[in-house]
Amino acid sequence: FIAIMPWVVHRHRKLWRDPERFDPDRFAPDRIAARSRYAYIPFGVGPRVCVAASLAMAEIQIAIAVLAQRLRFRLVPGQTIEPTAWSTLRPRHDIQMTVEPRSPDALAAGC
Repeated sequence: FIAIMPWVVHRHRKLWRDPERFDPDRFAPDRIAARSRYAYIPFGVGPRVCVAASLAMAEIQIAIAVLAQRLRFRLVPGQTIEPTAWSTLRPRHDIQMTVEPRSPDALAAGC
């Protein structure tokens, strides 16, 4: 059994410049075209690739946009978020946050 950990591939310095830095521009169309198609594999690759990858990406983009538009998320002070590699990247410990509506009517539309 051979497993490829996306967490490791997604942080490989030969594939990504400054891989630990948050850089949404690395997913711009011109930069996507310039890199290996196997550099970013969040849904696997090959015959067992996730069949719902496109649906999952659309859902997460909509969900994040709606939540960020309507709510403000803040870390409870004093936390250190320590990433841990499992089959995917996750925090080693729970993350404590406060969540507040951005406006009084933010929750009226449903969330």
